[in-house]
Amino acid sequence: MAKAKFAPKRLLIVHAHPDDESLFTGHVIAERLAAKAEVAVFTLTRGERGKVKLDELKGLEGNLAAMGSFRAAELHEALRAYDSTGGQLQHAFAGTRAYLDSGMRINAFGKPIKPKNIDELALSAAATNVIADDIVAKILEFKPDAVLTYNSRGGFGHPDHKMAHDATAMAVRKVAKKRRGRAPKFWVIAEPRERFDAEIGNAKTAVIKKAALEAHASQVAVNAETYSVVPGKEIRYDRPERLRLSSPSIFVGVRSAFTFLWAMPLGVLLALAGTMMHQVKAADANQTPVGLIVALIMTASLAVSLRLLRRSRGALYLVTATLAATVLWLAQRQPGGELFIPGNDAGTIWAYGSIGICALVIMFPKIQPGAWRRSSRGHR
Repeated sequence: MAKAKFAPKRLLIVHAHPDDESLFTGHVIAERLAAKAEVAVFTLTRGERGKVKLDELKGLEGNLAAMGSFRAAELHEALRAYDSTGGQLQHAFAGTRAYLDSGMRINAFGKPIKPKNIDELALSAAATNVIADDIVAKILEFKPDAVLTYNSRGGFGHPDHKMAHDATAMAVRKVAKKRRGRAPKFWVIAEPRERFDAEIGNAKTAVIKKAALEAHASQVAVNAETYSVVPGKEIRYDRPERLRLSSPSIFVGVRSAFTFLWAMPLGVLLALAGTMMHQVKAADANQTPVGLIVALIMTASLAVSLRLLRRSRGALYLVTATLAATVLWLAQRQPGGELFIPGNDAGTIWAYGSIGICALVIMFPKIQPGAWRRSSRGHR
């Protein structure tokens, strides 16, 4: 099968952070502009949680506004490096809401994942369709022939890169629906050892890419022949950039919903465990309902933990729904005559109390560590 040709006259490139446009698509931008094409770079965040390379800039780390302003200025300076290529280049930040750089952490398997305490305004915490609407607006405004972003794994796996891919894929599908199938071609950046359809970059574009990366000195270590983002991993400026023609996945829109489905069996297990213990009483004169107390504490602990760990109500909604359905079913007389939740005081308190606790935690306006510990890193 012949490889797809990459030669759009109007190209929209979607990136998560300042410097990504030159790190991953510097050759592409320079080559397209030299071909007299129009290129628009759409950056979703201002890179507020970047880690600087220069000691004199270390004071920017942790100051989200200052870091964002500094990196935005670096980006605008980097775009000047492409001015001599002859095409038309424009840039914009996502504007419906000011998304924040999510940052990332490395898990036990050495993979980049979301930080534990992710900011509510972070890009990877936003709903995919909200970000997609921003990109749809840009597509309808710019009318590109092709849209380019990261692959489905987000390149090396940064959570913001993954979100940028998902939102861009969803946006292209939305535009196709609006235009009855007429949508820009969807291209992704092919990582090493991946299949690719186009390879772009030569000595001329390498000079321009180097000049652009020099403007991102806070994030990129620039040498005579190579550059690096991670110490010890040098990349030559003249290494070509590879692209692959792709199709927006039909599962992008529902992927976020699937991330919460594990909560459904959790609600069932909570209902069964609480039902098994709610009638247990202590062998004392007062017959203290220890089982009921433990069941309610267990319910409250789980509900609060989901709010704290997930930083959203999505999983808790599903736990509450399956808990309520299971408890109400167990309160009915079963075909064999069993009644697992009798109509006595303990049964009534367990049935309605467990559901009420979950509802209370859902309605509580704000539960997050940053609300109690405002000095926590990254709180805004």
